[in-house]
Parts: sequence; structure tokens; C-alpha cells
Amino acid sequence: MKTCQINRLRALFLKYLTEDSETRDGRRRKFNQSIFNSKDGQEVFWGTDLGMVMEKFDRAVKEFSRE
Repeated sequence: MKTCQINRLRALFLKYLTEDSETRDGRRRKFNQSIFNSKDGQEVFWGTDLGMVMEKFDRAVKEFSRE
């Protein structure tokens, strides 16, 4: 993997970790609920676990592979 590809994947991963989607409808494919605050990096919900983080990573990889 090239450096630019790694940087793009990292950016997508951080997006899913820290940005809420415009839609609030959890049934939609584009729905995303952030689990970390983008300003200070603190968790948004108490009890954030590795499973939640890996779910965001999986979504970033899927989006990256569609590009």
C-alpha cells in the first residue's frame, strides 16, 4: 500500500470515529454516529469498547475499497 493510500484510509477512519452523519436515521447506509469528540479526543459515550472502534475501521475500509 502506498503512503497516500494509507493516509486516505486513516482520514476515513478518523472521520467515522469523530463525525456524525447528516442523517439521524440508523437504517440508512450513510448513517454514522461518532464515538469520540473531534476537538479533545474524549469518548462521547461511557463504555466505548474495541468492538465499536473496529466497526468504524471496517466502515472506513469498505469506503476506501469503493474508491
